[in-house]
Amino acid sequence: MFKGVDVGGSYVKVVWEDGRREKHYIRDIKGDREKLLNRIREIVLEGNPQGVGLAVAGFISKEGVVFRSPNIPSINGVDFRSLFPDINVAVGNDVTLGAFGEWFYDHRDSEVLLLVAVGTGLGGGLVIRGKPYLGVSGSAMEVGHHIVVRGGYPCSCGRKGCWEAYCSSYGLERIYRSMGGEALRDAEITKRAKEGDEKALEAVKAFREYLITGLVNLVHILNPDRLILAGGVIEGMKELLGDLEEELKNRAEGLPARNLRVLFSKTGEFMGARGALAFIQSQAADI
Repeated sequence: MFKGVDVGGSYVKVVWEDGRREKHYIRDIKGDREKLLNRIREIVLEGNPQGVGLAVAGFISKEGVVFRSPNIPSINGVDFRSLFPDINVAVGNDVTLGAFGEWFYDHRDSEVLLLVAVGTGLGGGLVIRGKPYLGVSGSAMEVGHHIVVRGGYPCSCGRKGCWEAYCSSYGLERIYRSMGGEALRDAEITKRAKEGDEKALEAVKAFREYLITGLVNLVHILNPDRLILAGGVIEGMKELLGDLEEELKNRAEGLPARNLRVLFSKTGEFMGARGALAFIQSQAADI
């Protein structure tokens, strides 16, 4: 039986081929490379799977090596394929595999599917005619690190003005503070906005503007027929975002807007693990 495993900064999440789902808390050991890798080995091998899809946050090469994971730096340089020489393992970026899972299970009629996930950071995935787009080295679709404000807010990657610096959990928190708000977590800001707090609503409005700016850029560059929005931040404020499809079509050029549909992912926090499962299943079936 196949399984998909998503290695995140707080949890390792698992989706089995038979529908079982698991969450394993690893935040307390994520800074200890040896302990973390030992725990990942245990989770991956548990249940003697036939093959495992492994989704990892960060810049992942086509060979399955973690070039850099900003949120889990202890795994930088890890070759995940070499950790599991006795089973079939397929490794990829978590959002890229999440996008493939959206196509594989829910949107096989899509010719060009774009996924944008906003949570702790901001990532993107692209599936073209059923194939995940990886680029030359495997690092394609790091859309959170395209510049939307020249010389703007510092990003977790070390650059300034990245889309992620504005559209992420820490981006929303920073926007709220810049408007004179106290230091609050993104979930509390969203909660206050839903309760009608003016400052929180103003912060969400500004966040939405940055979100739309980046999405219009991607629609013009990639011309997708399906745009899927996902991630904890998006999920939390979905009801505050209004009709994003209408807004995007109004701001974008008419030709790329013509066939565009904007949808929210229904997979929640298991998006990466489900996509990893789809990836290993597709490799086994040579889809």
